[in-house]
Amino acid sequence: KLYDAMQGDPRKDATILDLKALKAAGKADYIPAYQDTGYFLNKYLPRQTDVSTGGGNSELNYKQNSYVIRLADTYLMEAEALGSGPRAQALLDAVRKRAGLTPVPVTLAAIKHERRMELAGEGHRFFDLVRWGDAAAALSDRGFDAGTDEIFPIPYTELNGTKLKQNPNYQ
Repeated sequence: KLYDAMQGDPRKDATILDLKALKAAGKADYIPAYQDTGYFLNKYLPRQTDVSTGGGNSELNYKQNSYVIRLADTYLMEAEALGSGPRAQALLDAVRKRAGLTPVPVTLAAIKHERRMELAGEGHRFFDLVRWGDAAAALSDRGFDAGTDEIFPIPYTELNGTKLKQNPNYQ
């Protein structure tokens, strides 16, 4: 679904690696696994240049920066909170400009789309869908249970010996 949604977006190649196509062209090889699509998240894929020269097994020690929060995420969160107006428009425009895209009018739909494209594979999508009330429709084919899955259960070890009550529908 993401692959299809990103068609025509300049961030696609930086986000998704089509290893099946590279294998067919003789440029790469991989062993397909269960439910193989041939698509991999390119943003965090370790490269040969990232192999650590330190101790231990080098394949398990790739140098990889870990981002806690990105500027584009903060811009899009603020634009969403503002909803409209010149500041929200400027924030959305800044994210799109960095990606080489032209401005679009600021709307919640435009912000939703931009978050999906800009932050793809970074762990925000589920929480965005829940916050927007879109999770049940978008994730129903993946077993999402509306009224339960919007919140997580409290681990038993954190409930034990306290007055905390388990979140609804996790009894």
